[in-house]
Amino acid sequence: MVLVPSALAASLQTGWLPSDGGSFPASAAESGDTFAGTVADWFAAATAGAFPCTTAAARRPQLAAAAGGALAAGNPSVAGTQLALALTGYLTGQVFGPGTASPPAATSAAQTAFGAVFADVDSGVVQRADRIASGIHLLALSTIVVFPPVVGPPVPVT
Repeated sequence: MVLVPSALAASLQTGWLPSDGGSFPASAAESGDTFAGTVADWFAAATAGAFPCTTAAARRPQLAAAAGGALAAGNPSVAGTQLALALTGYLTGQVFGPGTASPPAATSAAQTAFGAVFADVDSGVVQRADRIASGIHLLALSTIVVFPPVVGPPVPVT
């Protein structure tokens, strides 16, 4: 499987965002936990290839706590910034076999995108899910996994 934003958007619609007219979770922490579960499940499944991400589920609590804080911010711009930083922290350091993920290069673009989603209170669930999934996808695509160099056996000096 690959990183498909439409798959994440569908999961966000059904697993995290309330349906139109539905109720939100009881707390920002609960919403952050649900969000983190949705993202971690998508990320683990999407990266299950030659070098699967072995830390996606283990780092879910880190994302849940940071996302809960972002969702409690009360200001769209601050919430967008905090959610982008929560996801940046989640992605940075993920382990793929012998490789480790570097920080995403698109953090500032994601901050702007998430802030716009939170500010647009009139958009529906589908639009919100699509826009948030696109921002997460952008972060994931801008993350480079660094693998250690392949070092051959020592060569004697003659």
